[in-house]
Amino acid sequence: MRRGLKLVSGGVRLIYTTNEFHHARFGLAVSRKYGNAVQRNKLKRQWRDCFRNSDVRHLGVDILAIPVRSQTQMMHPVSDMQLAFNLLMRKLKQTP
Repeated sequence: MRRGLKLVSGGVRLIYTTNEFHHARFGLAVSRKYGNAVQRNKLKRQWRDCFRNSDVRHLGVDILAIPVRSQTQMMHPVSDMQLAFNLLMRKLKQTP
């Protein structure tokens, strides 16, 4: 992922790169700066569910999601992630 491309949308930073599979892989990196363990685990559950319901999972891409803001500053983490996935889909469809 060190050579991955970055996309920032709302409170989410996505680092992505293509893979050799026909499906996406999704990873999360939520530091203690985001909030306590309950808040971090809730965010990870919400973002995993958002990934499961997104069409991006059918693409051959590895995605690492990192929250840019803390829990108190991020108003709508699920809608931020959905918007980031939509931007990623558009970006991946544009590249040849």
